[in-house]
Amino acid sequence: MLKKGLYRGINSFMYSIAINILLATLLMAIVNKSNFLPITPTFAARFSSKSMAFLVQCILIGITSAAFGFWSILMEYTHISLLLQSILYFILTAIVWIPVACFCWDFGSNAFSFITITTSYVISYIVTWAVQYHMCKKSILQINKKLEEMRNE
Repeated sequence: MLKKGLYRGINSFMYSIAINILLATLLMAIVNKSNFLPITPTFAARFSSKSMAFLVQCILIGITSAAFGFWSILMEYTHISLLLQSILYFILTAIVWIPVACFCWDFGSNAFSFITITTSYVISYIVTWAVQYHMCKKSILQINKKLEEMRNE
């Protein structure tokens, strides 16, 4: 399980950085200003250059995504309930996500940032939970089908 979790975490880290860079490139092409980088001014002010701020932002987004990928292995532990899996996943990913959000987007500095960041985390969690729920449901249907086939033999 640990190996699978690490594999998912590393993949999530790499994919999220690639997606972040692609989206940033697209935004820079659309904005078309020479020194534009898609980072908040408050975050950029913490660094010696905007490029360094963008690099750190990419790494922090990668770490957050890695946590989501790694902790998804919890959903495969069949000896604990879906509710407990969901609660553990929510807490363990929040432990990583909230500090990153605080650092990158100045979480809590105003009502808009609080609403945006909280909404983003909750939506991410709901999407992940829905995917896992449907995977569980599919597994149950496959098990029931196999049991029905065994009964008919």
